[in-house]
Amino acid sequence: MARLRVLNCILAQVVRQYGPRNTSDLLGVDYFYTAPADTEFPRRLGPLELFVRFRGDGPLAGRVRVTVTRLTPDGSDRDRVYWKVFSLPAVTTPGPFVIDVGFKLHGVVVPGEALYAVRVGRKGSRRWDGKRPWRVLAADHFDVRRE
Repeated sequence: MARLRVLNCILAQVVRQYGPRNTSDLLGVDYFYTAPADTEFPRRLGPLELFVRFRGDGPLAGRVRVTVTRLTPDGSDRDRVYWKVFSLPAVTTPGPFVIDVGFKLHGVVVPGEALYAVRVGRKGSRRWDGKRPWRVLAADHFDVRRE
């Protein structure tokens, strides 16, 4: 299995990729989402995409997990509000590579005003008990507030 690292992890409204070198446009990059003062929670957020640039050192196949977690004021996890496993594009050429991937996060429902963490994880090495824990590769954050 190839060693995989994340170079960039950015939350945006739209991620477009085009051209022979897979150029990426990130539109609507904002870390603050405001809701009208009379908004009732829980509230479904509009379109979100997570842009991730991966760097690896050999052939690659597999999956990553993207989670959105509400944080407490001290920064610890409160509750997970979104969780989805995505397949990575296969890389069959030997040697170093860089790939850009946009993950569409459909139906993210936030339970209230708070700071949220968006994390990208991958299954780690086997532990002594045979379980493979998810290892966090990268994270981004956004804040939801009433106007």
